[in-house]
Amino acid sequence: MGSLRPYGREPAQSDIDHIETAAGWMARLLADDVSEQDRTNCQQWREQDPRHERAWQRMCQVSGKFSLPANAGGTKVLERAHKAVTSRRQFLNLSIFMAAGLTAAWLGASRTRLGGSLLAQYRTGVGETRELTLEDGTRLVLNTDTAVDIDFSARERRIQLHQGEILVATGPESPRRRFSVTTRFGELVALGTEFNVRQNERHIQVSVLEGAVEARPAGSGQIQRVGAGQQARFDSTQADAPQRLQAGATSWRQGKLVAEGMRVADFVEEIARYRPGFTLCDSAVADLTISGVFSLENADRALESLARSLPVELSYRTAYWVKVVPAH
Repeated sequence: MGSLRPYGREPAQSDIDHIETAAGWMARLLADDVSEQDRTNCQQWREQDPRHERAWQRMCQVSGKFSLPANAGGTKVLERAHKAVTSRRQFLNLSIFMAAGLTAAWLGASRTRLGGSLLAQYRTGVGETRELTLEDGTRLVLNTDTAVDIDFSARERRIQLHQGEILVATGPESPRRRFSVTTRFGELVALGTEFNVRQNERHIQVSVLEGAVEARPAGSGQIQRVGAGQQARFDSTQADAPQRLQAGATSWRQGKLVAEGMRVADFVEEIARYRPGFTLCDSAVADLTISGVFSLENADRALESLARSLPVELSYRTAYWVKVVPAH
């Protein structure tokens, strides 16, 4: 798979350029006199390069999905744009306004969950993984679309997981320096261990291969110990009791997805993590089940395998939009 990209605290100029272009296209599509050719041209630009599509999605997130600080700039851009555009002659000025406002919003988002991910010290893109060896000998592997910051001091070793999934094998160091992984839902404290941490919108899942981990939800005083061969979920209020570690919990390290009676909806959700754009599932086939071992290094091939195994087919609108639907 691909390589890790260190971002530091400032976005790369190429990212800003793509964001500004995406903002310009968004302004064009909001115009009252938008044409079908405009929509086609925008779609073609998005399909030219995965980076274009990612920039477009980030603009959609900033403008609608996330609540930004009042001083972030551009948070009212879309609302203003609807009111401001009356003719094609206004398009150029609005494009500049949109590009500046939305880019400012994106940069201002550095204090939000979105910004923490975009401006993290280390990130992997969709479909990329990479392994790091930290200064204490800890092995850290980042899965697809993952963002982390690393903060080692004389007293503690801390990894901030902004989004995605990591595999950690702590280094052979004296426990005098506490090792933890901080997430939006709480903290994991490692007790000399190898463990996997996955963060999504609803909860954290920790899978322990060796040693033990303490899960500490942010909103309670609960401490849940998870031992070797166990896994557990927790959110900000509570941690579930540990369960037996599922087969294939870390099979992503080998570029594989292990499915054992997995719902098609869950399968598609997994595959979506490894391909850019939209990967969707029709509710009519959501509860069908699939078993097997599938490659994550070629997400489209995994979807094709699904279509060969079950009465479903793949409906593509673009290279970045596919939906699993009932076979005709």
